[in-house]
Amino acid sequence: MSKPQEKRHNGECEISFLPGEYWYGIRANDGMSMPLSAQSDYEADIDPNTDCNQCNPLLVSTKGRYIWCDTGFSVTCREGRLSVRSRKAPLIEGDGLENLRQAYGEACRRHFAPAGQMPPEDFFRIPQYNTWIELMYDQNQRDVLAYAQGILDSGLPAGILMIDDGWAEDYGRWEFNRRLFPDPKGMMDHLHALGFKVMLWTCPFISPDSVEFKQLRDRGLLVRDAAGDPAIRPWWNGYSAVLDLSHPEAAAWYREKNDRLMREYGVDGFKFDAGDGSFYRDDDQTYGHVSAAEQTELWAQLGAAYPYNEFRACFKAAGLPLVQRLADKYHQWESNGVKTLIPNELLQGLLGYAYTCPDMIGGGDYLSFLNESTSLDEELFVRYAQCAALMPMMQFSAAPWRVLSEENARLCVEAALLHIRMSDRIISLARHAAETGEPIVRYMEYQFPGQGLEAVTDQFMLGEDLLVAPVLQKGARTRTVRLPQGHWRYVDGTAYAGGTVTVPAPLECLPYFERID
Repeated sequence: MSKPQEKRHNGECEISFLPGEYWYGIRANDGMSMPLSAQSDYEADIDPNTDCNQCNPLLVSTKGRYIWCDTGFSVTCREGRLSVRSRKAPLIEGDGLENLRQAYGEACRRHFAPAGQMPPEDFFRIPQYNTWIELMYDQNQRDVLAYAQGILDSGLPAGILMIDDGWAEDYGRWEFNRRLFPDPKGMMDHLHALGFKVMLWTCPFISPDSVEFKQLRDRGLLVRDAAGDPAIRPWWNGYSAVLDLSHPEAAAWYREKNDRLMREYGVDGFKFDAGDGSFYRDDDQTYGHVSAAEQTELWAQLGAAYPYNEFRACFKAAGLPLVQRLADKYHQWESNGVKTLIPNELLQGLLGYAYTCPDMIGGGDYLSFLNESTSLDEELFVRYAQCAALMPMMQFSAAPWRVLSEENARLCVEAALLHIRMSDRIISLARHAAETGEPIVRYMEYQFPGQGLEAVTDQFMLGEDLLVAPVLQKGARTRTVRLPQGHWRYVDGTAYAGGTVTVPAPLECLPYFERID
């Protein structure tokens, strides 16, 4: 191997594909488009990032090359060439490595080294539960407690319980709505006694007709638009002002709201929603003169102070001890459904986001459940649970005991118990990621370079030795798998040599293999 080296390009970098070369990177939500090859037709712009999921200004190649830019870039891939452009900072081209793993490791070491910390082990050891699909905008104390009890009665273990949007009086007024939560401290104490950790949904928005808006406006703690007025931005729940997190007093105001909830009620942490780059503008007037992307960075840095956290939209937050959930998935097999879980989760890891969660089991897009509330696809739900079982985390929201038959609900419990049995392995990989930045969920090519596995994105490696190949096709009861060189033991005990094999995969089975040499 030649000595790794970097060179800088101002504004633009044109790269021709080497023979057999593939590139990965940019946005987790583009996992289905990866890897890029000489035949790909693809473009993306993450300056600023307006995507709803994690991104990192990184491209990394199977031939030991990478591209990095501190402020984001635009990418076009056509006719066997990558065109990368940056408007604000130099593009850095790394070369001299041998394969994907080495190129990623060098880019990580130089540009987004891990912080040496990981989220609490609870996230990896036991399932998470989110009240969103069951309660939606009707979050209330009685039904939250009933949901928690239903978890235990169904045979699922207590875990991390997230109370979603709707618990507070208003956006920016971070106090329990006492009409809906008459005794929040009593509720917290009861949930803790049942064995749950409890997190609350939160966001950086401020309702523009609230007292808090007037106070924060007068103190200069809100993002202002190009004209100097408080920026009122559209989002999925209407229109709101946005905290200027570049202002130390705004960040301190927000932290005090969170800290008081922890002191007074025993809240364990927070689901940090929003913060997407699309809610800011580069020409906003801010205390720190920051860009839209930098506001997203500040949101992640603020959340990193709380060990129990969850994020969905991040920019350049790789290496921080943050739980990273995939954006809401539809309750379907194809487009933005269960088939996207593995490609997007794989790409998260190769962007430096190791502590990943594959959205809510069955799908986190509530409209999917409204449209099909009387005809949910139970097979899809079970296969989704199995797909999540050997990923770093798994999160339930729609209640299996309500939407599934007794038998299929039992299969979801079995998937959760498999995750618990494998949790020591997963936690060990999370610790390794905290020190090295290496993904927990890995591309086949990352682990086994040069074996023709570059484009395999429907199966994954959990660390070095466990190959997982969930069933992603409706009605399938067998699974065709690409095994790397060597010998592998299937979940039923059968040994296989490397190559393409087809194995039995009845509905009660998650196909996976252990490497035996």
